[in-house]
Amino acid sequence: MKKRMGLLISIASFLILLLLPPIDGLSFEGQRCLALFIFVFFLYLFEVINAAVISLAIVPLLVLLNISDIKEALSGFSSTSTYLIVGSFILATAMTKSKLGDRITYCILLYIGTSIRKITFGIMCVNILMAFAIPSSTARTAMLLPICLKIIEQFQGKKKTKYGANIMMTLCCTNSSISAGILTSTITNPMAVEYIFNATGKMVSFFEWFKWGFPPAFIITVFIWILIQIIFKPEKANEDNGVIYIKEQLKSLGAMKAEEKRVAIVTIGTILLWILGDRLGIDSTTTCILGACILCLPKIGYLEWKDCQKNISLNVVFICSGGISLGAAMSSTGTATWMANSIFEIFNLSQYSPVILIILLIVIVQFMHVFFVGTATMANVFFPILLGIATVSKINPLLTILPAAFMIGGYPILMFFNTTPNILCYDTGEVQANDFPKIGFLVSVFACIVYAICVKWYWPYTNLM
Repeated sequence: MKKRMGLLISIASFLILLLLPPIDGLSFEGQRCLALFIFVFFLYLFEVINAAVISLAIVPLLVLLNISDIKEALSGFSSTSTYLIVGSFILATAMTKSKLGDRITYCILLYIGTSIRKITFGIMCVNILMAFAIPSSTARTAMLLPICLKIIEQFQGKKKTKYGANIMMTLCCTNSSISAGILTSTITNPMAVEYIFNATGKMVSFFEWFKWGFPPAFIITVFIWILIQIIFKPEKANEDNGVIYIKEQLKSLGAMKAEEKRVAIVTIGTILLWILGDRLGIDSTTTCILGACILCLPKIGYLEWKDCQKNISLNVVFICSGGISLGAAMSSTGTATWMANSIFEIFNLSQYSPVILIILLIVIVQFMHVFFVGTATMANVFFPILLGIATVSKINPLLTILPAAFMIGGYPILMFFNTTPNILCYDTGEVQANDFPKIGFLVSVFACIVYAICVKWYWPYTNLM
């Protein structure tokens, strides 16, 4: 029923906008682009068909509606963001196949301890560490989920308790929140970089993103962990079983193998190049693809191409690329600027200073999570509008898109359906749907406060504003 209603609304909106008389301030191509944007928006919102199919369909629709030629319509698929995502998936495949990710997880958990607070603190630490090496919050959750479920079983048995909810909420919430601070950790971050580059010609580096995004993301991640320990304070658990399980898993992995060492060397080298890229003149995408290719070299690397084929998500690639193509069309036809002007007039945003305006946008974007499934689809909707708002308000697009990217990619935890990691953890039965708003609302308020402080004081100190 939901999908049928969504399809009807999408088609009706599309046809109405196409058949309307010319709209003041909007070109012929711009009006068609607006119709396409609204059509895609409702398809995303109601999940009428798979988001990747919707994003792929943007290409022929741009051409058929005479909005762009085929070369421009495919621009998103040749973007640096697309290849950064592909390279990151290959690095993640090596971490998973070599079992290096499992070894790091078990070592951290054993080193930190096996009380519930220490276990969940360890999960948070693993999430932070893996965010540098694995480019998808979904992939990181999928890697850690079986380990967490086994730990829950060993500690609490078959009965559902707050112990299991504590671990599951820590897994998905800290996984998402730390993603805001690391360029390669989630799809929306490279998408934001591409939008900023197209608008300003500036390519945000891995180190710049880290400098601006990691401190607030780290603070909020620790806050989430503390909040979960308070709200989901667990009953007494059988800690001895957990210690035995972790030791058994480490023993089964044996001594560190040659392939793990090779993967570790390449991963560490890639991260170092990301950090030093500005000084060496090497961008993040080049570094990522170089590391991915080294991992596929005979004897030097560890992967075969068939391993990569299985793990490169076309779903993610298409959503990112199609969205960038639509955003570019909205910018070139003036649609994004027209929408921004309309928003400015309706809400009288011109009365606010740039600082207050950016803070308002942060709050609006964060609480709009309630209506969206998937961060990439949300980014595809908001980035073009925010680019237009930057143009109309005569501020650097970096200052509207970057904070929005932090909120979209880092804090989709208001509802259990907001993102795949939430759904995976909810599907275990250890948490309930209403557990997410309990944490998500408080985290959203705290995150808005932290980023407001960044806008007012921290980012000007780092020369972002």
